[in-house]
Amino acid sequence: MGLTYTVKKSKASRMSFRIMGIIFILLGILGMVLVWRLPSMRYLVISVAAVAGFYGVYLLKSSLRQQAYDITYEFTEEHIKLKLHNKEKLLPYTEVLGVKWIEPTPDIDYFMIQIRTKKQQYVLHFTNKRAYGLKIFNYLAERVPNMQV
Repeated sequence: MGLTYTVKKSKASRMSFRIMGIIFILLGILGMVLVWRLPSMRYLVISVAAVAGFYGVYLLKSSLRQQAYDITYEFTEEHIKLKLHNKEKLLPYTEVLGVKWIEPTPDIDYFMIQIRTKKQQYVLHFTNKRAYGLKIFNYLAERVPNMQV
């Protein structure tokens, strides 16, 4: 028996992160050019421009990470198969360090399952799918050795 779940991500939010990242990088570059042309208040402008530039790089980098795209999880007997936007990745249950059930508010039918490995953290969010999410969580609980809840 295998279970499948797809976490959808918005293409518009990826594009907006990229656009805002480019804008902040350009603001950082513009600040450095202004310091070169107008040396008054040099340290303040350099610090603000550097922060804007680094924040732009952060936004751009975060829009390119694998969790920014749709991920399809296939839970099999031996491993979790991740279908990413450009490749597939196998995640054996022995590499999973912890699985956590997160329910922010009991009033709303929304919860998350967090799967932690050494290098990555994967979050499956469920809205109005409590029975299926509980089925996946129990499936993981049976297969992950030494699961830390």
